[in-house]
Amino acid sequence: MMKKKSLLMLVDARSYIRDNCYQGQLAEVLRDYYDVRMITLKEMKYLPWANSKSYDKVLSVLKLRTLDDNLDVISKFLKDTPLYIYEQDVWQAYMDDSPWKGAYERILKKLNVTSFLLTTQWWTEFVTARGVPATFVKMGMLQRYCDAGPAWEDRHHGLAFQGTLHPHRKKFYDELAGYGVHVEFLTSRPYAEFLKTLHDIRIYIHTEDAPWCVDGQMIPRNALWIKDTEAAARGCFAIRDHEDEAFAYGIKDLPTIFTYRAVSEVPDIIKHIETMNPDARNALMRQSAHVMYERNDWMSVIAAMENGA
Repeated sequence: MMKKKSLLMLVDARSYIRDNCYQGQLAEVLRDYYDVRMITLKEMKYLPWANSKSYDKVLSVLKLRTLDDNLDVISKFLKDTPLYIYEQDVWQAYMDDSPWKGAYERILKKLNVTSFLLTTQWWTEFVTARGVPATFVKMGMLQRYCDAGPAWEDRHHGLAFQGTLHPHRKKFYDELAGYGVHVEFLTSRPYAEFLKTLHDIRIYIHTEDAPWCVDGQMIPRNALWIKDTEAAARGCFAIRDHEDEAFAYGIKDLPTIFTYRAVSEVPDIIKHIETMNPDARNALMRQSAHVMYERNDWMSVIAAMENGA
């Protein structure tokens, strides 16, 4: 058996990796490929024996605020060791009202960053245009979670949303009500329960239409497509507002994801789904879950590091 390469992961806390639904999945995939050792910020300060240069790869999954607020400590620990930085909230480094605006530039001055591994194609292009080394990677679903689950007919929630009812979402659902479309709201639950709930929803519907202000200009979020691919992996149909970022997450290969450009289009999308041939509809549910299983999107993080991005 070939020896695994070694990977040092800079983490906020081991408990955070265990408890966070995405960080935990990524860590599990990384352990399958690498011999992983985690080190916290506190350990970087007080464990002088730790040597970042003795590892084949070094990856930070630290929160942006942790990185930005502790650059001197991290720089002293890493010295000039090449570093990959996995980052899900890149916009926090560019939004006008963010406390961490300008963080990427500060990080690049202090650390030897090979590449920021960013979970949106649009934002990857945005930062590379500004001279930041960055690579697009996909958030994904562990293969054991990619399960189409019960047939359409055996699900109890028709048109539903589970999550936080932010103002932009409430506005969307109020508009839908004006078209006679009523959405069932399910309270936020821990991730394992959320996955179970997705097996009981026929159509998962939401919006991320809440632009951010960057350098005085309002721009679409171009983010959070993981929510829709999660639904597809669990046999749900999904409906949300269109962004070109959808193509980066391969929705053309996921026939259960539908997008709209105007809220007025949504009732017809719902009708189209509901009037499908039942056997064909269940086949599409199974197809999307299978595509998500085969795609194994978390592997894009490993591919980026192994290809020297």
